[in-house]
Amino acid sequence: MSLSSDLRLILDDPTLSDIKIKGNDGGEINAHRLILVARSEVFKRMLLSDMKEATQDVIEFQEFSSKALQVVVEYLYTGKVTKNFLKPGIVFEALCCADYFLLEMLMFHIISFVRSNMEDKMNILAKILSRILESSCRELANYICELIDLVSLKSIDYHNLSAKALEYILSYQEEEGINMFSLSSGYDLFRYITLWAASEISEEALTFYESYLPSPETVRNLDSNDMQKWDPNIPFTEELHVKYRSEIVTKTSTLLDYVNLEVIHPLVFSNELIRDLIDSNILKDVYRKQALLAGSYFSMLRNAFQWKVKRYRELDNPFVFDSQSPVHEWVRTKFPFSGHDLIEWDIVVEKMCKSFWVGVCSDNGFNVNSNSWLGQHSYGWVLGSNGFICHHKKDKDPFKNKYGRKFNEKSRITVRLDMKERTCSFAIDGTKYPIAFRDLPDEIYPAVSLMSPGVARIEPLFGRT
Repeated sequence: MSLSSDLRLILDDPTLSDIKIKGNDGGEINAHRLILVARSEVFKRMLLSDMKEATQDVIEFQEFSSKALQVVVEYLYTGKVTKNFLKPGIVFEALCCADYFLLEMLMFHIISFVRSNMEDKMNILAKILSRILESSCRELANYICELIDLVSLKSIDYHNLSAKALEYILSYQEEEGINMFSLSSGYDLFRYITLWAASEISEEALTFYESYLPSPETVRNLDSNDMQKWDPNIPFTEELHVKYRSEIVTKTSTLLDYVNLEVIHPLVFSNELIRDLIDSNILKDVYRKQALLAGSYFSMLRNAFQWKVKRYRELDNPFVFDSQSPVHEWVRTKFPFSGHDLIEWDIVVEKMCKSFWVGVCSDNGFNVNSNSWLGQHSYGWVLGSNGFICHHKKDKDPFKNKYGRKFNEKSRITVRLDMKERTCSFAIDGTKYPIAFRDLPDEIYPAVSLMSPGVARIEPLFGRT
C-alpha cells in the first residue's frame, strides 16, 4: 500500500477526526487538523494563528459547496483528484475553490479532468480562463491556451469568454507562431471577433450581425471552382448598423490586430457593412498586402502544412516530424482543410519505424489522445506501411482492409483529399490507388502516426489533379 492509498482510507472517516469542514449547502467533511496544516498554507494560517477558525471544531466556507470542498480535501490527502468527487457539474466551482486555497497543481489536475472527461470542454475551458486571468497564474493560462486553438475557438459560446481571455488566446497563438496563414483562420476569426463584440452589447446587436455577416462556408466557397454567388451588398437595416457600429469597432480594434485580414477573399471587403467595421487605414494596408501577396499565394498556403507539436517540443524544420516516443503517437498539421477544395500532399518516409501510418484526422468535437495509434480512433483515417487502411479499429486484428502495397523507408506517399466529395485516396511512389475513405468530416487535418525512430516529412503539392 502507498502513502496515498493509506491516506485515502481515512478520507472523510470520523475515526480520530478532530475537525469538520462545512460547505454553504450544509454538508460536512470529516478531516484531521494535522494533515490540513501540513498540506495547505491557507489551512495552516487558519488553524495556527489568532484567527477564529483555530478554536473551532467546524470551519464553515460560505463561498463553496461541500462537493467542491471535498475535491480540495481529496487532493490534500492523496495528491490526486478522481471521479468519485470531481463531477462535471462542479468543475468550475472546484477550480475556484482550488484557486482560493492557492493549490495551483490541483487547478492543473482539474483542467486535465475537463480535457479528458467533458464533452463541452472548450466552453468550460474558456470560462475557466476568463476566471483565472483575474489572478497572476500565467502558466495555467498558457496551458489552457494550448488546448484552445483557433479552430476550436468557434465552438465557444461568446458569453463564456471575457475580453481579456479572448485577447489572451489570440496573443498566445501569435506568440507561439500558430496564428499564421491558413484556409480557415482569416474570415472565420474576423467573424467570431465581430459577433463576440456584438454579444457584449446586446442580443439585438448579435442577432443583427449574425444574420448579416456571410457564413464561413460561403466565404470559403468563393475560392472553389463551384463558386456560390454571393451578393456583397445585401440590404441591411442601416439604423441598427449606425446604432452599434461605433461600439463594435471600439471593442474589436485591438483584437483585429491578431487577424490576418489580408488572406480573406477580396470580395468580402466589397461588402459595405464589413468595410465599415474596419478602420480605413487598416483596410488600405490590407488591400496593399493583398496586391503584394497575389503572386505568392502558394508560398503562403505551404505554411498551413506545418506540423503542430507539443509546446515543450521544437522542430528544427516545421515540415519534418521525428518521433521521440517508444510507443505509437500521432501528430497533425496546425490547420485543417475544409470547403470544396482538392488538396494533395506527399509524406516522405525519411526514417522507418516498426509501423508507419499516413492519413488524416479530425479533432473537432472529440476527446483526442495524441499518445496513441491514430488508426484505432473514430477521428483517424490512415494507411499503414503494412499495406492496410484503418479507421476506428477496436478489434484485436485490425488489419483486414488490404489497400495498395507495403511501403518502406524513402517511400513517398501522396494523399489526395477531395473535400467536395469528402473522400481520401493514396498513391505510393507514384502508383495511384482507389478511394480509401468516404464520408469524411467537413474539417480534416493531414496527419501521421508513428514511433521512434520514425521521421515524416510533409510536402504540399499544388496545381496537380
